[in-house]
Amino acid sequence: MMKMHNKYGIIGLKALQRAAAKVAEDARKNNYKIPIWKNGHIEYEVPGIINEQRGAVDHGHSDSFDK
Repeated sequence: MMKMHNKYGIIGLKALQRAAAKVAEDARKNNYKIPIWKNGHIEYEVPGIINEQRGAVDHGHSDSFDK
């Protein structure tokens, strides 16, 4: 049962990451400022280029292949 809850947790986290990426992309295109938690308070910034960050969701998965 716990494995199924973990699966749905990961699916939800990936959906939130996709949604956040879309919001940041829209903000960049339209020069909107979005709230970002930084240095202990909220700052409003136009997001820059977002680098892919690997977190616990990708832990244990390998994107490389053997030649």
